[in-house]
Parts: sequence; C-alpha cells; structure tokens
Amino acid sequence: MKILFIGDVFGDAGRRVLAEHLPEIKAEFEVDLVIANGENVAGGRGITVNYVKKMKHYGVNVLTGGNHSFAQPEVFEDPKTKEIVLRPANFSCVKRGKGSTVFTLDDGRTVGIVNLMGKVFIEGKIRCPFKEVDEILNTMPECTHLFVDFHAEATSEKVCMAHYLDGRVGAVCGTHTHVQTNDARIFPGGTAFITDAGMTGPEYSAIGMTHEPIIYRILTGEPVKFVQSKEDPMFNGVFIELDDETKRAVKIEPIYRRYQFTAPMEDD
Repeated sequence: MKILFIGDVFGDAGRRVLAEHLPEIKAEFEVDLVIANGENVAGGRGITVNYVKKMKHYGVNVLTGGNHSFAQPEVFEDPKTKEIVLRPANFSCVKRGKGSTVFTLDDGRTVGIVNLMGKVFIEGKIRCPFKEVDEILNTMPECTHLFVDFHAEATSEKVCMAHYLDGRVGAVCGTHTHVQTNDARIFPGGTAFITDAGMTGPEYSAIGMTHEPIIYRILTGEPVKFVQSKEDPMFNGVFIELDDETKRAVKIEPIYRRYQFTAPMEDD
C-alpha cells in the first residue's frame, strides 16, 4: 500500500499547487491513496463544499481536518462531500461530521483513516485523543491498513501518540503547525511517524498568512485582519509505504518541493 499524505493545504496557493502538480507526484510515487489535511483550504477558514469537489478532482481521496474544521460546517451535511471529509473524532459535543472512515480501494484493500485533535495548548472542549483512538480502532479490526492524522500543537503529545499506537497502526502523521519536521522514521513496532507533515501553500508567509499584519499585532496588541499569502508556493507531504501482509511500514519519505506558477494567480 502506497499512501501520499499532504500537509495542511492552505488557500489559493495550496489549491493551485495540487491542481498543477498532484497528478505528477502521484505518478512518480505510484500512489494508491491520497489523504490531505484540508482544514485551511478556504484561506485558513475550513473547507467549502465547492473546494471539496475541486480537491477530489485534483486527485485527493479523503480530507482530514482540525481546529478550523467547523468554519465551513456545511461540508458535513452535503451528501456529496460529507463522506470524504473528516473532522477530529474527539471534538466534544459535536454531532455533525465524523472522525474516522474506511476507504476501500478498487482492488478490495481497505484503509481505516482516523482524525484526532491534541489537547496540549489547544483551546476548546476536546476529549482525550488516546482514549478516543482506542475506541475507534476497536471498530476497524478487519482493515488492511490504519492511518492516523493527529492534529496537535505539542511535539511531545504527537510523539507520545506514535509510541502509544506503535504496532497497532501503519502510520501516525502530525499536522497543525504548518512546518515540516525532520524526524520521519519507523518505530520498532512498524508504525511510520512524522511530527508534522508541513503545509502545502505559500512558503513566504507566517504559516500561510502575510506576515506584516501579524507582526503589527504582536508589536501593538491591536486586532488586525489576517490576509492569506500567495507567494512562493510549495508542496509539503509524506510518502508512506505499508506492507500488505504484515501491515508494518517499510518506508516513510518527506516530500518538500517549491514551485513557480507559470501565470498570475487568481482567486479560485
């Protein structure tokens, strides 16, 4: 099983990178399944129904989420999008959407995909992700492979989740910080891990937004309007290969590429 996981897709730049370059990346790595974190697709404010359809057209099979998932809640109600868009399973008191799914490939292999939210340095009512994942995995005993997107702030919480799930899932990939980390590895039990897959979007930015207003807010404390950056588009993601017999990871490779758009970028 060959899985491509794409780090937080951010705004116009991130969508265009996928529109122009995802097919070639899929072909290069002979990918079976594409999962992307999509909570920032709409300029850092969730993902719309229209953008879900576009992401699917670009070649994404399943979209995971995070703390911005409910900025556009209609995606969890539309019958054409709600089946391929996840939100963190451990959001408390949230009835819309789902936090896990089983994706079936044409050849019959199945991948259980779980979306979780960390608790450390994260605001809001969030159930324990460790207890939550135990309950979910109990419902997926027959899946060929298992994949977890752990959307969390603290590196310690992410690596502890990987240790906790080592040997029980094929991969644990962190998201949320928008900065790709240099620690991709396979744990002793066969679980592939990276603390953060990074961001597919504008590299010349403050994790997606133009930096000037954010610096002004830091210096003055005054509220400002954040504006998405569209400069220096990049692709961040992780290629993972899992053995179909043992369910163990045999390879994890971070992918970082910079691109230049051949024409001026317009709002999609």
